[in-house]
Amino acid sequence: MLSKALRPNSIEGFLPRFLKARAVKVACFVNPLVHPRGPCFNYGWVEALIKLVEPLRREVRCECMLIAGAWFKDWVRQNGKTQLLTGLRTAWLDELSLYRSIKELGELPTALDQAAHQADEAEQPSLRVIADALAASIKGFQPDIIIGFAGEANYLAKLWPTAFRLHIERGQFGRDPYPFCVYFDHVGTHSRSAIGRIGGLKLTYPITTDGRTLVATFRSQMAAAFDSLDPFRSYDFRSHFDRLCLLPLQISNEFSFDGQVNYRTQFEYLYDVLAAAPKDVGVIVTEHPNGEPILRRSGTVSNLDSLRGTFPNLIFLDEFRRYQSPAQFLVPRVDGVWSVSSSVGHQALLFDRTLGAPPSSELSDVADETTFENFFGRIGHRKSTNAEAFLAWMLERYLVPAKLLTDGRWLHDYLQRRVDAARSANNPIDAFVPTADADRLMDAWIISAPTPVTMASLQWQDDPSIAELLADRNRVRRERDALLKSTSWRITAPLRLLMQGIDVARGSRHAAAGIGLRMSRLRRRLLRLEQLVPVIHARSKPPTI
Repeated sequence: MLSKALRPNSIEGFLPRFLKARAVKVACFVNPLVHPRGPCFNYGWVEALIKLVEPLRREVRCECMLIAGAWFKDWVRQNGKTQLLTGLRTAWLDELSLYRSIKELGELPTALDQAAHQADEAEQPSLRVIADALAASIKGFQPDIIIGFAGEANYLAKLWPTAFRLHIERGQFGRDPYPFCVYFDHVGTHSRSAIGRIGGLKLTYPITTDGRTLVATFRSQMAAAFDSLDPFRSYDFRSHFDRLCLLPLQISNEFSFDGQVNYRTQFEYLYDVLAAAPKDVGVIVTEHPNGEPILRRSGTVSNLDSLRGTFPNLIFLDEFRRYQSPAQFLVPRVDGVWSVSSSVGHQALLFDRTLGAPPSSELSDVADETTFENFFGRIGHRKSTNAEAFLAWMLERYLVPAKLLTDGRWLHDYLQRRVDAARSANNPIDAFVPTADADRLMDAWIISAPTPVTMASLQWQDDPSIAELLADRNRVRRERDALLKSTSWRITAPLRLLMQGIDVARGSRHAAAGIGLRMSRLRRRLLRLEQLVPVIHARSKPPTI
């Protein structure tokens, strides 16, 4: 049991909280099953969770256990990172054995996140398989707090009924150039999260002067960052359209998208939005930095030219694919954002842009409009709903900036306060205590925040399947550049001009034609290589804390 708060007038009441109570025990849980997008998808987050609890172990001597698939144990050994596990208790679950056991029950193991959201997890036989396997591996460990990633872990409630469960994800303002942050949500994830239960823009949060100042300063700082770093500033998106809408595509076959709408693919989603958009509204489309390309110029599934023919208001640049989060830079430049569950939707609120979302989505409670007709009728004409109170609640109580996460004593105190509040609160939302005082929050969000940067895309950086392709492309580029600088190219320039309309002497014609043909082949080959690179399967970028 965690210690109860001591009387404020006692001698002990003046001691720091971390001296008043014993250190909490923490279990870090990452879904041990193979992810639908591959066994390596969660590696980055397992590593991030280990780094998250490291200050707790170092500064407060918390006892921490990592629970994950056995694949991560193999990964740290193969990559020379065994030091990550030093001092940690571990429980490794055999993902293949779990997969087979769950498959025997008639479930698709890689789709359990959807099953967990559609019914009470505790009543799912397939989820009890994981809990039972874990029970045999923990050796009596009894945590006070469970920090889980990659799906809700409520099915661990019967194993540890008194433990306080927190679901952790990257925060809505957590990708560069925003300062990295996370949230610890004890209510749930996605549509079942606190964001979906607080009443959205109708939240009755008593915003203070400090809260207004924090929101205004954060908005101003990020506006300046985007203005200075915007890689697309040379493009005038309003040259043909008075109104602009941003559509950040997401990832299909993930519950955060599929579980909230009926679209089977991102292309279906894209087409539905384009079909509803008035022709005078330019629709800027970006692809998810960790997803597969949706808009394709070539191949059997090419669609970009056809879409542009049908929807002249479609705006897409190949340059978008060069950056990790292109949509974020475009939010300040559009009138509205339509999204299902992208963090870009919350960023639209920060910049007072109209937000539209399907009525079944987790963003619907904070959206200005939930139908295409009302959304497109509103953008560029009416102001968005005032979201200051909601944004203040997020920055002051929901999101935790990285600067604070590195302080083990602060983190221990924060977790203890969350536990105490959850046990006494009548409303689960009341358990989101103030993250820190106003001065410390201003320091963490603004003053000590890392210098904003523009992150280049890492989708294909370490993918051996295209290493040869990239090398070939660079080699052809060098060959083309060398040919353009060659004496032969300069000498034959007049002859190549004459060949366009005059039949010159046979020998000279062949000399010019030979080098011209070589250049033509190089150009065609380079074009094919340039078109191949964007359609290679994307790679994910591990989060960092």
